[in-house]
Parts: sequence; structure tokens; C-alpha cells
Amino acid sequence: MSADECYETADGPLKQGDILIAPVARVCSKDFFVPDRWDRLDQTENTVDRAAVGEQDIYVASGRSLVMVTTHDCHHDKEWNQERTRLIRNGVDPELASTIAEDNNKLDRAFQASPLVPLEDLDAGRHGDLRAGRIAGYFPLPPPSDGAFPECVVDLTYRCTIDRKSIEQRRWGLSIPARARFRFAIASFDSFRTFELTEQIETVIGKTIESVNVGSAGPLMVELVLSDGATLQLVQSPIEPDPGGRLRL
Repeated sequence: MSADECYETADGPLKQGDILIAPVARVCSKDFFVPDRWDRLDQTENTVDRAAVGEQDIYVASGRSLVMVTTHDCHHDKEWNQERTRLIRNGVDPELASTIAEDNNKLDRAFQASPLVPLEDLDAGRHGDLRAGRIAGYFPLPPPSDGAFPECVVDLTYRCTIDRKSIEQRRWGLSIPARARFRFAIASFDSFRTFELTEQIETVIGKTIESVNVGSAGPLMVELVLSDGATLQLVQSPIEPDPGGRLRL
């Protein structure tokens, strides 16, 4: 996708696909081994001394980076919704309940994100497949029109939990079509390679699946070619969050 097709201004509640600057960290071994693609991320190495409690030390590499929010939208409002519902059940006016829950600084603080890694930091022989989104665990991003960051991939193999109060800058978000592609990339990496549904589908429809094609409409359209020559199209429509939820980051 081009930059104009891919990005929109990030505003309103925190959303899956938002790009922001935040601290990142990972737990390492004693030798602080770092894959080449993460070299920019490991800006500080720290050893947590656990000798006082009779445990081995913990080794942490940390830094600050552009990251993309991977947590689904429904999770960002989960505790807020629960608190608002509790207040309403106790007789509080719904509008006031929303305000009280919004002002509660303890709700929905944590989310997960993955860092943006410049394409130049990955094997040049794989750049074509990375740009096309053909390598599981990486989501390609074009450089934005203002040149704020280079051509990148979102590295889903590095995922960390971040406190939303530690966010330093939030400027870009993904467009609805790009968000749909991003969700598919997450699902492909986290689930699709794990769960085999072929035998279950064949049992239900009573035919053998000869091949599987990704539809021309995008990654959310999958076409199954059956043993009798017929085709079965599976469509997953992207679902956007309810606009009636939280109003602030």
C-alpha cells in the first residue's frame, strides 16, 4: 500500500495499528545476545541483582522506539467498560459513570506493541518478500509522506507490554484497509499456523479441499477449491470499534 492508503492521523482512543514512541524491553541471557535487527532497540543493558533472594540475576535490554499497537481495540476499553457498568448498576447516571470511569487513572493502563524495524536492518535477499507481506511475523510499512521514518516492518516476533502513561508521541495510525491487513498478519503469525481446520471443513462439506487461494480482494478473502471443481469463498469483514466508547487516550 502507498503511504496515502496506509496511514491516517491517530486521534481519539488508543487503537490497534497506532504508531507511537514508547519504551521497549526484553529479557536476555547473561551474554546479552542480540539479533542484528534488534541492535537499534537494545540501547541500554541492565542486570537485576537477585542474589538477595537466592535467585539468578535477570538481564534486561531496553530502549525507546517507534512501535505499533498490537492489542485489539476491545481490550483498551475493557476495564473502563466494567467500571462504568458497575457504577450504572449502583444507580449512577450513565453519563456521569462514563466521566468517573474516564477519570480513574488505574484503568486499562497496559497494552502490547511491537517495534518498527527499518527494512535495511533485515537480510537484503528477503526485502521483496518482506515488502509483499509474505514472511510471517513481519508487517510491511511504507515511509510516510513526511519522511518521519524509513521503510519498515512491524516485527511481531518482538512484543512487549507498555504502560500507556509512558507514551511520548502518538501521531500516525493505520487506515481501515491497512488495519484489516494488520489484523490478518497478526492472526497468520499467532494462530493460523497453529490450528489445522482442513479436516474439519472437509468433514462438514463432504468434499476434499484441493487448493487454497487468497482472493484478489485482499487477505480477508480466502477461496477453497474443492475436489469436484466447485469453489467456496470465505470472507472475514474487518470490524471497527464502537465509536461510543472512551473519548481520550
